[in-house]
Amino acid sequence: MRAKLSTDGGARGNPGPAALAYVLEAEDGTVVEARGEAIGVATNNVAEYRALVAGLEAAKRHGVDELEVVSDSELLVKQMRGEYKVKNQTLRTLSEAAARAAREIGTVTYVAVRREHNELADRLVNEALDAKRVIRLDHVVIAVSDWDRSNAFYRDVLGAELVERDGGFAYRFGGQQLNVHGPGLEPSIVARDPVRPGNSDLCFVWPGSVDDAVAHLGRHGVEIELGPSERPGARGTGTSVYFRDPDGTLLELIVYG
Repeated sequence: MRAKLSTDGGARGNPGPAALAYVLEAEDGTVVEARGEAIGVATNNVAEYRALVAGLEAAKRHGVDELEVVSDSELLVKQMRGEYKVKNQTLRTLSEAAARAAREIGTVTYVAVRREHNELADRLVNEALDAKRVIRLDHVVIAVSDWDRSNAFYRDVLGAELVERDGGFAYRFGGQQLNVHGPGLEPSIVARDPVRPGNSDLCFVWPGSVDDAVAHLGRHGVEIELGPSERPGARGTGTSVYFRDPDGTLLELIVYG
């Protein structure tokens, strides 16, 4: 499996409160796994390396054997390529752990980019650092009428990780999740007007271009009902396409920038 891994790490104070983040994408641009996590007090460089190690471990878990690593840390990229020596002992230990993980993957290349080309990983770092001050959405609930049909749709079209739970499934997208009410489940507590198959409305951020999103939906035989068109979102105005899941729930892919 070929994939791209975008990593980022940052500290406020250097050293100071620090966080790591990575985004693992399949060859078609589908986000396989994304994560942002506070790591306590550290330097920027330590956070960058810890993000790399965590991302490489994620790539191993998902069976990646050919990986392009993208980072806005030129130092990390040049050190992992062997162009610069790693003199700091803490960084040397982390770089050796990264090198071991890379060897277990197979083919790993490193590319340095500007920060604006590493936007999602950078945002996850800042969200992790802000987590103590900002309430974040963890999960929402949808309902489906057919497990097999919906599992295949959310896995293949939206790239969800299927998580077995309580006799059913949840659909995980990095640090967010859709808990799912479906056949055979009796939730212990529900909304006053319980969620029903086909009556939800959800928006997902697409990591590539809107043309890529349209092509991706087309490859899966998913009909676009509206768009591409400009729509407001949590990060400002984006370009969106609308479609439906097998039960009729309205779904949106939005692209910013």
